[in-house]
Amino acid sequence: MDIITIMSMISLLVVALAFSPLGLGGGVLYVPIFYYMLDWEMKEAVIGSLTLVLMVSIGSSLAHSKAGYSDNNVANIGRLTAIPAAIIGTVLSGYLIDILGDIIIKILATIILVFVIERTIKQMRSSLKESYKEIQLSDKKREYMIGTAFAGLSSGMLGIGGGAILVTANRSILQMDTNKAAGTSFLVAATIVPVALLSHIILDGVLGGIIDNIGLLTIITFPLLVLSSSFFGAKYAIKKIPKNTIKIVFLVAISLSLIRYLIDFVLLY
Repeated sequence: MDIITIMSMISLLVVALAFSPLGLGGGVLYVPIFYYMLDWEMKEAVIGSLTLVLMVSIGSSLAHSKAGYSDNNVANIGRLTAIPAAIIGTVLSGYLIDILGDIIIKILATIILVFVIERTIKQMRSSLKESYKEIQLSDKKREYMIGTAFAGLSSGMLGIGGGAILVTANRSILQMDTNKAAGTSFLVAATIVPVALLSHIILDGVLGGIIDNIGLLTIITFPLLVLSSSFFGAKYAIKKIPKNTIKIVFLVAISLSLIRYLIDFVLLY
């Protein structure tokens, strides 16, 4: 195993650990790690990313639910639009990559990241001016279901869990606090990611190449390490890390992902 592969695996585990309290599966960084550091094809990177996002979603949702920071009713409503949208996104992803190449995925990811950053900054500013009061789902059901559909679509298309969008929807639309927004995001992601992952495996036909590249043992053991990292990372963060710090880390993580894609555009032109 070469040094680049070792560094990549360490990076993937660190992302799982750091993102676990944020409501993010880490897909916004997993795809670049697989694509740039390990030199995987984009379709392979998407499958690898979704696999690890699923592990983070499961581990972190367990930790948040155990601590009482999640809303199953909201998650169930969100899944109604997120799951079919994930399938549609998968089909669109394969079509767009075949027609336009990898650049279209990078462009779409950049647009989503810019949107999430803008919404997050706006929400953080408004929370400083007025006290937070959670809004009932019945009052914003339509808007929320549109948001979760968008998350499902991005999950299928970009190999992410949609957590950045889900957390943004939970905070901006329903005014959830930081921990509850993250926990509810993971509940939805833990459902839509398997749908997107299975759809990609069936439609893309690259699983055999991934197994040949890294081996069946790694495919089994490494995701389990990611799951453990995310569970204990979220469990620690819920108890020890202030909510404002989690918001800032969330914003920094998303911004770093955006910067990486922008660098790629500059190098391209």
